[in-house]
Amino acid sequence: MSIRKAYPAQPPSASAGAGPQPTRRKLFLVALPFVLAGCATKPPVARDPEGSFCYRSKLEHYIKGPCVTEGVPSLQEDALAKALQPHPTLLTVYVVRQNIADGQDVVNVTADGTASIRTLPDTMARLRFKPGAHTLAFQFEDQQGVAQIEGHAGEVKFVRLRGAGFAWAVQYEWLNSTEQATRDSLQRTRLVADVLVP
Repeated sequence: MSIRKAYPAQPPSASAGAGPQPTRRKLFLVALPFVLAGCATKPPVARDPEGSFCYRSKLEHYIKGPCVTEGVPSLQEDALAKALQPHPTLLTVYVVRQNIADGQDVVNVTADGTASIRTLPDTMARLRFKPGAHTLAFQFEDQQGVAQIEGHAGEVKFVRLRGAGFAWAVQYEWLNSTEQATRDSLQRTRLVADVLVP
């Protein structure tokens, strides 16, 4: 069902019959779509060179911070990793670093004391392990933390590294977060490492 509203007829204009007369209102309406189009146009998003990722301020995207410049997977691999598909014979672990108050530091994460990953804010890493118990550790300056994780073949697990920035320092820690919350945060990150841990 369609509804139409009836409006009272407007009295004829005093200038009727005098021919078309451009007004400021008409000129404004003509120009309005062009003004709106200009406002809706976003500045181009800066792209990092293939194989690298640089942190950019959440408030001022043109301000570039530190970079991970080696071994960063392609955007296609990033999309595939975000599908969260399990591996039939290995344990899959996602290390997620995504927090609104995170610092801009590169924080190194090691897996079982061997594989080393450089993390930045808004990044993630996918690790493939043999089934069993494993250790993740981060270190930044005098801060360090260890997380134990255990799983079976075909399982997908998530670990979250949180950075909380204050005026005087940034504190890093492994965060106990719900799986769903970590999954949601992961979709807002960039894959910077895809590692098969020996």
